[in-house]
Amino acid sequence: MTSIAVDATPDRSTTPNRGVDPLPSPEAWLAAAAYHGELFAPLDLGVRIALLARSSPTQMIVWEAGNAGIDAQFEAFAGYTASGADIVLAADRESLLEVCSAVTERLFEVLRAGIRSGHIVCYVLKRRCVLEERGLDELLDALGFAFMGACR
Repeated sequence: MTSIAVDATPDRSTTPNRGVDPLPSPEAWLAAAAYHGELFAPLDLGVRIALLARSSPTQMIVWEAGNAGIDAQFEAFAGYTASGADIVLAADRESLLEVCSAVTERLFEVLRAGIRSGHIVCYVLKRRCVLEERGLDELLDALGFAFMGACR
């Protein structure tokens, strides 16, 4: 079970390029995780979920489950595999602006709508069974992924 870290730490962080598409601040991203604590509590240590701008994929904001709980930080984006993320959300400018304005209570509603409309591309970088073992099943459901039966 994972708790929410008190502060967003600067470990492995870089300063985002705010002249391009804006990403939520680590503090806002951490507040969103705290608000939706029931989705983050079951995450295993090391689970990583990243958000980046599709138009300029050089920076990402990452939620990571660690010993102190969920952390949020900026990191350089060097590719999907190199990100070490379990899930990467790549959003267009319009969706990023909406994510930034809905970063707490409406966040998963906005993310789900963006994924369904194609404005946010969700890259699931691990097999579904691995994600479920790592505690991501409720979070995937909140993003709109529903898998049932033997087709998992």
